[in-house]
Amino acid sequence: MSEIITKLKLKIHALIFWQTSLGDIANNIYGLKLFYKYSFKNNSFKSKESEIAFLTKQYHIVEKGLALPNPRLGFGKQKIILLLDKSKKYEEKYGEDKLIISIKNCLSEYIEFNKKNNIKIEGSYFDSILSFIGLSKQQELGGTLSINKNELKKNMSLPFESFVKSRFSIRDFSSEDVDVETIKRAVNIAKHAPSVCNRQSWKAHVYTKEEQILSLLKIQGGNNGFTKSINKLIIVTTNIKAFTTLENNQIFIDGGLFSMNLVLALHSQGIGACCLNTCFPFTSEKNVKSVGNIDANERLIMMIGIGNIKDNYKVAISKKKDLNEIIKIN
Repeated sequence: MSEIITKLKLKIHALIFWQTSLGDIANNIYGLKLFYKYSFKNNSFKSKESEIAFLTKQYHIVEKGLALPNPRLGFGKQKIILLLDKSKKYEEKYGEDKLIISIKNCLSEYIEFNKKNNIKIEGSYFDSILSFIGLSKQQELGGTLSINKNELKKNMSLPFESFVKSRFSIRDFSSEDVDVETIKRAVNIAKHAPSVCNRQSWKAHVYTKEEQILSLLKIQGGNNGFTKSINKLIIVTTNIKAFTTLENNQIFIDGGLFSMNLVLALHSQGIGACCLNTCFPFTSEKNVKSVGNIDANERLIMMIGIGNIKDNYKVAISKKKDLNEIIKIN
């Protein structure tokens, strides 16, 4: 009897989520509920993560201004006044952490930029900046970095076009264990992906235990035929707390950028990978979060099944569209 009830529930679930609009409505309600619960509006914060995201966004505005070919003298006054106010309150609560040091370094460079251009560093505006930054200065934590073209070229060991074209989704891995340290190196490379105002909301959950991996892959359901070949599993998520209520789509944009970087980074480390989508009903997402120990305020971007590469293996050709099909010159 219980088996019949289980089958009936599965059929009803499939009917609702795959054959009617009720599933779409339920998914959207779930997404909106999570988004409004954890996101922040303007400069009103519900969590420390949201404060960090806001401050990062604000000081990144100054960084971008300093990195322009010809920055306007004294630019960003109103935004910097707001940044100072929120930074002081944050520092009072949490102390001088790396974020605050980054902000101080950035504002220190802002002061130096104006000095070099003969702007008088006086008055309440500049006094408030100088009072906040004090004498603190640590390299490469905030502001801009000068890059030498010749030095940059030395770091390019393989032509990018050839490197990208050599990557394929692999579904047939060797039995050799993937070293977690290699995964860490790949994630460390991938973190340099761009994100909205440098908020870096992503997280890579790495799973190493076979039983847990199989449970997660079973929920995903799109890995039949190579499930047991997958040696390690990565689930990429983004933190809703890092976004305002107007940035719903940005969750998936930033997560996608990081995921692509991660796949290429794994490729650079000689690790094979196959992206597995997480476009399924919210009930399945909740199951993944439960099994995978993922916080409620995170949204799933994708799973990535990984393994070491065999000496010989086959991949789908996956022919790409012609250039004229995907480009429009205006």
